[in-house]
Amino acid sequence: MSFTKEELRNYRAEIEQALKEVAEKHNINIHAGNIKYSDNDFEIKIEVTKKEVDGLDYEQAEFNKNCFLFGFKPEDYKKTFAMNGKLFTITGFNLKAHKMPIHAIGNDGRGYKFASDTVKRLMNVTV
Repeated sequence: MSFTKEELRNYRAEIEQALKEVAEKHNINIHAGNIKYSDNDFEIKIEVTKKEVDGLDYEQAEFNKNCFLFGFKPEDYKKTFAMNGKLFTITGFNLKAHKMPIHAIGNDGRGYKFASDTVKRLMNVTV
């Protein structure tokens, strides 16, 4: 009998819970990511990042490092913009995504992706 998607979701949750102690002990972030599986085995990607880099939280330090690649400035981190009546907060970039590299969190708590030109245009519009 092969793994079910429900089992894999449960395994990921348990693995993340078990890794919390390691993360707290070493002051790092640990996230269990994508799972690749077949009938009798699975692999799970584990991402580890520092919590702080040069006094900034990891996400902000990464934003500051990469913002110039997309025409943004460090002070644009966590800036908000509106689109279709929703507010979004800029949180980072996906360096591999060419069309929609901007990551943002909507006021509904979900993650969204945007084109950099769209976000820059919307940031200049007052809400």
